[in-house]
Amino acid sequence: MAGDTSTGSGSGNGLYPYKPSQVAAIIALGLFGISAIIHLINMIRKRTWFYTPLTVGAIMMSAGYLARVFSIKSPDTLIIYIMQSLFIILPPSLYAATIYMIYGRMVLFVGVREASIIRPNWVTKVFVSGDVLAFLLQAGGGGMMAQAGSADLGQKVILVGLFVQLIMFGFFFIVSIVFWRRVRATSAYYTTPQTGKYSWEALLKLMMAAAVIIILRCVFRMIEFGQGHGGYLVSHEVFMYIFDAVPMLIVQVMFHFYHAGDVFPQNAVHRKGSESYINMDER
Repeated sequence: MAGDTSTGSGSGNGLYPYKPSQVAAIIALGLFGISAIIHLINMIRKRTWFYTPLTVGAIMMSAGYLARVFSIKSPDTLIIYIMQSLFIILPPSLYAATIYMIYGRMVLFVGVREASIIRPNWVTKVFVSGDVLAFLLQAGGGGMMAQAGSADLGQKVILVGLFVQLIMFGFFFIVSIVFWRRVRATSAYYTTPQTGKYSWEALLKLMMAAAVIIILRCVFRMIEFGQGHGGYLVSHEVFMYIFDAVPMLIVQVMFHFYHAGDVFPQNAVHRKGSESYINMDER
């Protein structure tokens, strides 16, 4: 995402440092849009309301590429350019919120609380709070980039937001690995029933894979923003699709195949050693 706030470059590309592909934007819009619709239908059908952030992120990503289609038609219009940039860069924070909430429910479902570095009732507070901070920093930085004379500062603020997101996801990956290894050393690994179509372990592996993909995407975006307005990555559109659009689409699609609604019992999870059930719609 370039930070140039001028109203034209004289090359016919407007605010873009390259000639953007409308075909690529339309294809991305179609693929993300289909995925968003599927997530919305599954969330409602399976009543997994904690998928709301991921679903909203999928819708936002679709809106980002829709805005990009219009921005390519009017490449000198700053507000549309900023809108498509923000709506494409922000959704991973929303994906993360759902992933964190799934993990908290998974710890309760398996029933081995001590296997988690962070207590289940603190998972959402710790991870989602950091995720919200990363989201606000990136959104605030994007807003600054729309103001004359604040583009450089806005780019730095977004870079800080990406760094916070990278730290949180890196920590989450460590927490997930530790949880998985510790549970494998207990009887719960063999006795926890598979109440749905897929096992909790399959979903956990999916979440860890998604975390790695988003971490790599964060690294790409940090390098991109770190290079500045005239950087090589910023100046070539293909890198945005290879290292951002494709990985984020993969993350969205992954959660179509392994859905928490096909892992946890309907409406509730068993919690060993305490109350019999916890409502899945809570927390």
